[in-house]
Amino acid sequence: MYPHSPTGEYRLLLYMVIQKTKHDGCYVYTLGSGQPPSHIGCADDKQLMTSPESVFFRGSLHWHTNTMIMVFDTTNESFWQMHSPMVSADDHFEMSDMLGMFCFNEKENIVDIWVMKDYEGEVWALQRWVKLPIAEIVEQFETSRSWFDLVAASWDGDMLLLIQFEDNWLLQVDMDSKLIANIHKRFL
Repeated sequence: MYPHSPTGEYRLLLYMVIQKTKHDGCYVYTLGSGQPPSHIGCADDKQLMTSPESVFFRGSLHWHTNTMIMVFDTTNESFWQMHSPMVSADDHFEMSDMLGMFCFNEKENIVDIWVMKDYEGEVWALQRWVKLPIAEIVEQFETSRSWFDLVAASWDGDMLLLIQFEDNWLLQVDMDSKLIANIHKRFL
């Protein structure tokens, strides 16, 4: 769902498969209009299906798709692509009025944080890296390192990493690699 600034309406961007016909693809539906969704096509709709989350930034929806970012301009309701950093990025987010991405090096337990310094020029820069305190986490929470899920988030200009560890813990790590908060699943 996104706000359509020229009309003030809220709209849904939908991907619909209609019995594998030429009408498969992206549609826009205006909430409360009573009108059927409008087919707008899509440059690479299969990429959108494999990218689960979008980020609303500068009036556009952004999806990370391998080495590219698919952008949907919500004013013109059209798609275009931009480059992502030349790394294997895991997720993207908005941070201090910049588009950001992170990638996790599992072997080194390091999270690289990339930001787009120049949106129009598509210029990315490595802002910082954070070494996850995995040994401390394993020892403190008496858990193996079988799996965890990582999310980067921005709040009031600060960056933090949230780690869901083995379905039992939600942990918060700051940019100085310090474990600063935790909550056990029984409280979630």
